[in-house]
Amino acid sequence: AFSFLTVWRLNPKSSLHFRHWGNEWVVFDVGSGHTHEMDTISAVTLMHCESGWVHLNEISQGVAKDLDLPVSMVSSERLLPFLNQFASLGLLENLAE
Repeated sequence: AFSFLTVWRLNPKSSLHFRHWGNEWVVFDVGSGHTHEMDTISAVTLMHCESGWVHLNEISQGVAKDLDLPVSMVSSERLLPFLNQFASLGLLENLAE
C-alpha cells in the first residue's frame, strides 16, 4: 500500500560515488562493486537517502528544491518507482510506518 509515511535510507553496506555529464549520471556502489546509470531526477532522489532515514514527502520536496522543479514533477507517487527500484538493487532500505 502506498504511504506518504514510508521512510528510506541508503543501505548501510552501500557507499556511493556519483559522476555526471549533463543529464546522464553514473553511480558506483563500493559495497557491491556495481555501477548504475540513471537520469538527474533518479540520482538526486538517491542522494536524498544518503544521510539516514528520510520520509518520502521530504525526498520529493528536496528533489524539487534542488532541481528547481514544481513539486508535481517530482511528487511522491512519481519518485516511488525509483525508490523501489533502488531497493530491489540493494541500494536502499525502506520502512513503512
